[in-house]
Amino acid sequence: MKRVTLILFLISIITTCSFAQNDTVIIEKSKDKVIIGGQLYYVHIVKKGETLFSLSNAYEVTQKEIATENPEIFLGLQIGQALKIPAKNVKEDENKITSTDFIYHRVKRKQTVYSLSKKYNVTQADIFACNPGSRYGINENQIIKIPKSKEVVNAIQQFQVNESVEDTIKTEEQFIYHKVEKGDTEFSIKHLYAINKDILLEHNPFLSEGLKLGQLLKIPKVIGIESSTVLIRSDEELSDTIIFDKRDFIAYSDSIYNPDCNKITYQREPFQVALLLPLYLEKNDEEFYVDSSEVNDFGKKIYERIYYEPFYIYPGSKAFVEFYEGFLLAVDSLKQRGLSINLHVYDTQNDTSRIKEIISFPEFASTDLIIGPIYNQEVRVVSEFSKEHQIKMISPLSDNLNLVNENPYLFQVKPSYISQIDEFARFVSGFSDKNIILVHNADSMGYSNIQMVKEKIFKNLSVDTLVNNIQFKEVAFLDSINVLEHALSEEIENVFIIPSNEEAFVTDVVTNLNTLKTFGNNVRVIGLSRWQRFGNIDPEYYFNLELCLASPFFIDYHDKDVKNFVLKYRSTFKTEPDQMAIHGYDVGLYFLSALMNYGNNFENCIYNHNVDLLQADYKFVKWYKQSGYENTGVNIIKYYDGYNIFRIDGLETDSNIEMQIPE
Repeated sequence: MKRVTLILFLISIITTCSFAQNDTVIIEKSKDKVIIGGQLYYVHIVKKGETLFSLSNAYEVTQKEIATENPEIFLGLQIGQALKIPAKNVKEDENKITSTDFIYHRVKRKQTVYSLSKKYNVTQADIFACNPGSRYGINENQIIKIPKSKEVVNAIQQFQVNESVEDTIKTEEQFIYHKVEKGDTEFSIKHLYAINKDILLEHNPFLSEGLKLGQLLKIPKVIGIESSTVLIRSDEELSDTIIFDKRDFIAYSDSIYNPDCNKITYQREPFQVALLLPLYLEKNDEEFYVDSSEVNDFGKKIYERIYYEPFYIYPGSKAFVEFYEGFLLAVDSLKQRGLSINLHVYDTQNDTSRIKEIISFPEFASTDLIIGPIYNQEVRVVSEFSKEHQIKMISPLSDNLNLVNENPYLFQVKPSYISQIDEFARFVSGFSDKNIILVHNADSMGYSNIQMVKEKIFKNLSVDTLVNNIQFKEVAFLDSINVLEHALSEEIENVFIIPSNEEAFVTDVVTNLNTLKTFGNNVRVIGLSRWQRFGNIDPEYYFNLELCLASPFFIDYHDKDVKNFVLKYRSTFKTEPDQMAIHGYDVGLYFLSALMNYGNNFENCIYNHNVDLLQADYKFVKWYKQSGYENTGVNIIKYYDGYNIFRIDGLETDSNIEMQIPE
């Protein structure tokens, strides 16, 4: 309600100011129109002296309608800003888009008029003529008109453009995704898709280091056309050459006999445990750095030594130092219960050559348990060593299922995207009596993901509900709030589900949904754990939309064990623990206690190994006979009005835990 009052207050201020001034600026109604999500809009470029009031009069729409389509105007109109204005009272003969001679380009970082003239094969003078202000420079995110060259016009004419989805301001480019197989060469791929080397490298810059087996190549379906033009045939089915494992079967670990783990005995000797982390010890030993940002009167650089603070920690190592500290507290706790280990800590420096050096040490082959490393390229190297020497290996942060499927000795702590979607779909099924709206961006790479999500949701929904009774809609969101608004129901709650980890896309959707909620619509949102790390979304939107996330981690700071950990961490390290310190503690407590209880072959008892952890609930599954183990433990956390975040076990049940640091 406060949000609505604020917006109405802002509109009233803008309106009052508009009436107060003698508005002598004559609004020239734009002749450029686009269709976005089936709705016709004018594209108006704001000029000096124009106001929201004068624009609403010129286009015969209300200020609220303009504000709804362009939420950013509450920060003030900006010269050069592009507005989408709903086209009303348009004569029938004007109903066609008249901007067929132009491409509307949103300026990207470091782009110049010169670079755009080369990109689109037009002269700088042509761009200046269509965008008079551009001769004084262009800004990031500014939208300018590019006159189409003959080559572009001819390319567009080769395709039947589906006007129902046309969006000449912003759309997603369509791609084919090619997985590099044995025998593929750069020449054969270029020949297969009829593209040149420059285009292949533009979309796959890693190819400059050579073609490698298993790489996923992004191949544009339409060559030489800016991504701001939609070129999809109406009869073309979006598809993807990579299909995710749907996992519609019983895991291998659910079908095997588990031994009586209470009767397991083994020879108790100190376990040899290796911990591999990118600690960057050499960088932390540095006392100063050289600053060369200043120049003298003759234009020559001044080199000055800048000394670090006494307790300086290299930023790249900070999180992993905290992980190590949390891990040490777990070791200390278990030693008091009888654990005997020799802990060998290695600084990987995030360098695969350093990793190869470490695993070449003769003593490394006799390690009982490897924990780490962190990054995928390092994990792959160590995983091959783990498999060859049959050594249990813990991957604390990677979520690469390919590595898990290749190594039967690998334990992946972070649940994969698919496991998060499993819990996501189970939770969504609790809203069978609501208006469920699935939102995606229509990108072909994500098409198989969307199909997987829908199948999992309907599989869960069909358990208790007839499919015909379910209100389910699917929305391909590009950049118009209009398509989201059309999907709303006025009678029942609207549950928007967004199974995406793309920050830019999620930011756009959540911002628009918050606008709809502000205008009184009954809206809530369900998303994924990575959203917690997004930096471009106002956290207030999450609380306003009662966001629910499928997340593997949640810290209950009112829990007795968490309080004790915080106090011990403070006492030991003289600072506050963060999430990585708690993660290090959980990983150490879980796997070192498994080693202590069951010995080197603890994998046979991992399904019965229940440990009260601080921020997670590990549930390991072995999907195939020759695969490793994946943690599938995922929570649902909810953002409540009042800035509270709770873990919920069902649709309306929560643990009533507020995320606060204890005194």
